Parts: sequence; C-alpha cells; structure tokens
Amino acid sequence: RLWNTGWDIEDIRDALEVSRASIYRWEAIFAEYGAVNRLPSPIRGQQLRILTRALMTACEALFAEESDLYLDEVVT
Repeated sequence: RLWNTGWDIEDIRDALEVSRASIYRWEAIFAEYGAVNRLPSPIRGQQLRILTRALMTACEALFAEESDLYLDEVVT
C-alpha cells in the first residue's frame, strides 16, 4: 500500500527495515493472493496427518469387509 500511495522503495525499506527483495516478493504475493500473506498450504501440518489417518482407517475397514476389492472399485 505504501508503494501504491507514492512512497519510494528505499523509504519503504528504511521504514520496515527489510530488503528490496522482500518488498518485491511481497508485491508478487499480493498480486497473486490479494494479501501479503500466502494462504496456508493444504498439505502441511497436523490436519494432513488427521486426514491421512482417517483415510487409512476407512481403507482398513473397507478392505476388512471386502478383501477382494480392486482400486478402481474403491475409487468409483
């Protein structure tokens, strides 16, 4: 926002105490996401382990009931 209001890049660097590269990186992220923070990755953190464990449990239960299933039957 500072850049869009006419601030010089060197003034922004000095005010925020960041590198020129950081400012350009933030600009690229803002252009892509509409915010300077990237959205959290859907494949990181505790939630992935919970989902993976839930899927594994469901698969175990499914194959315990019907051990002759093929993958294409499970997917459809």
